[in-house]
Amino acid sequence: MKKASKLVIATLMASVTLFASCGKGKEVVEKYDMLKVKGGSLPQEFIELLGVDNDFDENPDLKFTVSDFFISKYEVTQQFYQEVMESDLDVNANPAYFKENPVSEEEQGLRPVERISWYDCLYFCNKLSEKEGLEPVYTIEDIQRYSKDKAIKSAKVSADFTKNGYRLPTYAEWAYAAIGGVKSTGLYKYSGSDDISTIAWHVNNSGEKTHQVGLKEPNELGLYDMTGNVAEWLWDYLWDEEGYDNKEYVNFTGPETGRYRFIMGGCFIDYSSGAEFPYEIYDSIGGIQGLRYYNTGFRLARNASSNKKKK
Repeated sequence: MKKASKLVIATLMASVTLFASCGKGKEVVEKYDMLKVKGGSLPQEFIELLGVDNDFDENPDLKFTVSDFFISKYEVTQQFYQEVMESDLDVNANPAYFKENPVSEEEQGLRPVERISWYDCLYFCNKLSEKEGLEPVYTIEDIQRYSKDKAIKSAKVSADFTKNGYRLPTYAEWAYAAIGGVKSTGLYKYSGSDDISTIAWHVNNSGEKTHQVGLKEPNELGLYDMTGNVAEWLWDYLWDEEGYDNKEYVNFTGPETGRYRFIMGGCFIDYSSGAEFPYEIYDSIGGIQGLRYYNTGFRLARNASSNKKKK
């Protein structure tokens, strides 16, 4: 894992969007653009690119496998975030930095929400789950908020991945979806293509601002903005580089403890190559969970069945 050069937290900026509201069962997929991803394993080549220190000749059985899951087609949008959060008087329903002046013919409400902490993402997931009559995945206690805009700066969090509610993707899920899952046509440099301009908003084409979700080409699974636009918070602490047994890790949710949570996908202010925060699918950035970055948002995930574990 390329950690040391990536943890330049003070300059990290982030934004993310979701194009949907949410419902139950099959209705979720049809109405709210949650796509079902057939499970599988990350290829060995990809695991090596992640920086996991493993000799596959000596440990040929090391695998990271995910079960079937749902993931949102788009990043969570400002409009959707506001619809879910506006009834909560303790919350700023639209904390986004880019609240106005969208590019001509783009809709403001369909730009990704950003400037939210990792805790805010979990809080949103629980609110949405409750709204749709689903079981919240997260228990969030001892909440401390910023006085100005009510974003969550600290909390005690636990997760029960057997629940059927909305949640952040795990790193293994996000990475598997980014490379196209079972529909992958090759290990591209970016999500769905080696040509970044066709699939991503980056510093050379974004005007250094976020854009309406879904305007670039999707990857093989039909997921938009997995590279570019805003970076995305994930559940896991940054993975360790060593210490993995020669076995299959199923639905791995990362280390038990850590300081930094995964942020993936690159954003509208990143360069396509040679930059501090590159876009390559396997490159990661560590974010401090109580901080907000104006280039970072999130997308949703859900279990396809009760096959997960408590955390």
